[in-house]
Amino acid sequence: MVEFILIVLSFFIIYLLNKYRKKIGKKTKLLDKPDKIRKLHEKSTPLLGGIMIFSSYILINFYSVFFQEFKKTSLIIFLCCISCFILGLLDDVKKFSYKYKFLFLIIFFLFFISLDQNLQINKIYFLSLNRQFYLEYLSIPFTLLCLLLLINAINLIDGMDGLCILISSIFLIWLMNSFKNIELLFIVLIISLFYILYLNIKKEIFLGDSGSLFLGCLIGLNIILNYNLEISKINYPVENIFIALMLPGFDMFRVFAIRILSNKNPFLPDRNHLHHLLLDSGLSPIKILTIFFIIILLPIILNRYAIFSPVTIILSYLFLYFSFIIRLKKFSN
Repeated sequence: MVEFILIVLSFFIIYLLNKYRKKIGKKTKLLDKPDKIRKLHEKSTPLLGGIMIFSSYILINFYSVFFQEFKKTSLIIFLCCISCFILGLLDDVKKFSYKYKFLFLIIFFLFFISLDQNLQINKIYFLSLNRQFYLEYLSIPFTLLCLLLLINAINLIDGMDGLCILISSIFLIWLMNSFKNIELLFIVLIISLFYILYLNIKKEIFLGDSGSLFLGCLIGLNIILNYNLEISKINYPVENIFIALMLPGFDMFRVFAIRILSNKNPFLPDRNHLHHLLLDSGLSPIKILTIFFIIILLPIILNRYAIFSPVTIILSYLFLYFSFIIRLKKFSN
């Protein structure tokens, strides 16, 4: 009953924000204007997707504060997510340099993860090697690196309508299933994200950096928290996490490598991402979203049911990914 009420309230808030999106967009200057280079949409579109999903997140946390036990770790995650959301919101309006964004993200993560060991990666178990590795004094730097890589990978896939929202929804569903953690927070957020996905595909709103940074922070911190809770009970393989996140990770590293080899700044945008190549091949956005849905979900399923070993899945996926990229490149030329 509580879940239903919170879902209804979330939908109502999102509905109101969408109904008055044009007025809100103009007053707040949260508008994404086409430039005919990378931003190929036809008209200025409100960047309200982040505010929509964040409103659901605030609603759930208010309920937790007043009606449930709100633990220290939950408070730290909440404050860190707020910081990332505000940073993204300011970036949507002011268009910060990537240097300032990275600097603030480093400061936020260093501060918040240092407050709680549950948010620090202290031990890693590799099923493929059947070995544990203790990070000790490297724990905080390694955790920081993982969070920055994940949040950047999620931020970079927000280059096509619905893509970042779809992938974030898959990650949240995987998180619940993989760690057997069916939280109210995830249920309401996932259902809200599907509503926002519909609005995004219709081009009524865009997610914006406020949404992608918030989702990256939320997903990253919750993966670390649940991994630490799980590995304290059993040897939970880190390969499971790598397999779930590897598509945006592979794509980010490939694009960065291309930019560096071309003597370009790896943080400056271009149209070399997988979704850009698929768009340039003439596929419709719905078909591209379907392709991403399949190629992210398939290795997770293969790993979940131990159809192949994790190493086999990762190496096969890497080979198929680059074969697919080469084929798309040839097609576009």
